[in-house]
Amino acid sequence: MSGQEPRAAHGSSLPASITEVRERLEATGHYVIIDGRVTEQTAAALIHCPVSRLRRWRLEGKGPRYFQPAKTPWYYLGDVLAWIESGDSLR
Repeated sequence: MSGQEPRAAHGSSLPASITEVRERLEATGHYVIIDGRVTEQTAAALIHCPVSRLRRWRLEGKGPRYFQPAKTPWYYLGDVLAWIESGDSLR
């Protein structure tokens, strides 16, 4: 082997790293802020759900962790990926 970390195959549902997720998102027009924050639209795209479901989950205290310093809610990419991996989205 070349000593490189193995990467997920093209089309695989599990990416090899957050960097790979960032690259995939940016290739589809969703952007990740330098500190790892994403908008609710980007978080919804990652979870494969409508934005309205994220909004409902926030009201119900469900869904991935978020913070809302002003009017706009933000999600950290790592938190969204951890929430997806935990399987809470499937319950």
